[in-house]
Amino acid sequence: MNVKLIDYTSNAVDKLIYTKSTRLTQGDDTRQKIKAMSTDEKMGELAYMANTIPSSWEFVNYTFEISGVSRAFTHQFVRTRTGCYAQQTMRLLNMEKFEYVTGPTIKHDEDAIAIYDGAMDMIQNTYDKLIEMGVAVEDARGILPTNICTNIIAQFNLRTLAEMGKSRTGKRTQNEYRDVFDGMFNAVLEVHPWAESFLCPKDQDRLKMLEDLIETAEQRSISTDERYAGWKAIDKIRKGEK
Repeated sequence: MNVKLIDYTSNAVDKLIYTKSTRLTQGDDTRQKIKAMSTDEKMGELAYMANTIPSSWEFVNYTFEISGVSRAFTHQFVRTRTGCYAQQTMRLLNMEKFEYVTGPTIKHDEDAIAIYDGAMDMIQNTYDKLIEMGVAVEDARGILPTNICTNIIAQFNLRTLAEMGKSRTGKRTQNEYRDVFDGMFNAVLEVHPWAESFLCPKDQDRLKMLEDLIETAEQRSISTDERYAGWKAIDKIRKGEK
């Protein structure tokens, strides 16, 4: 899996402050005043904005190139309606020698991975035979696995990324999704370090403490229902729900 930030709003700080300055007279004078502000003054404005109405966050965009992920992941990923997507096609592209993602509970079990890899080999061989017989690529793709690797380009604004951070960083989220979001999060912070206060859920210390408590309880063999209830409660805190 690889996540690369290929485009972003370069004047994000000034744009955020300007679009939040709705009580001021908009125009060149206001933009020049914002441009002339010191770094400390601008960071102070951003600290305030990170804890207020997020509508202005929608003016800042990030475009990611994400490769080596499963279609199982992208099926979940594109459910975020406020994103823009362009995904690799399997309707026209011959998927010979396809790669696939192996989940962690399979990867660390020798017997499971033998069965899993064997099934993938069988699918590949069957797919290749269908193509050799003259079957159209768009028809042969029907037997390809959900965990086949794909590439996708995705664009989100800062507000959407913040919402994803609340709902896609918890332990109930699929491992692959958490890994991708971590990659996007780190890529954004490389160009906009100030964005951490926008993207990180509030009460981080409290969340970490609760997660540690559940992980400790898991070692004492709590039930699946108890574990699920614990992670669900933490997700509600992460989203600011009661």
